[in-house]
Amino acid sequence: MNEGLWVPIVLFIVTGFCTIFFLYFNNKNRNAIMDTVQKSMDTGSDLTPDLLAKLGAAINPKVRDMRRGIVLVSIGIAGLMCSMFFADADVVSGIRAGSVFPLMMGLGFLLVWKLNKD
Repeated sequence: MNEGLWVPIVLFIVTGFCTIFFLYFNNKNRNAIMDTVQKSMDTGSDLTPDLLAKLGAAINPKVRDMRRGIVLVSIGIAGLMCSMFFADADVVSGIRAGSVFPLMMGLGFLLVWKLNKD
C-alpha cells in the first residue's frame, strides 16, 4: 500500500473519533442534567427558574462566538505560518488551502460576535 495514503486515512479516522467522543460526552452531560431535574421533580423539590437556568446554563452565545472565532483564527494563522517551513509548492499550497477554511470560519464568528447586539 502506498505510504502517502496513510496520512489522509489516519486524519479522517482521528477526526471521526474526536467527533464521536465529543458527541458522546456532550450527550452524557445532558442526560445527567435531565436525570437531576427528574429526581428533583420526583422528590417534590421546588424547581425555580434560577435553578433551571443554572443547570442548563450554556455560555452566552456572544461569548461563545468570540471564543470560537479566536480559536479558529489562531488555527488558521498557525497553519499559514506552518506553510512557510516547506519548500515543495504542492505541500505549501495544500497547507495554505487547509488553513484558509478555519481562518475564514473564525473571521465569520468574530463578525457575528461583533454584530450581535444582545
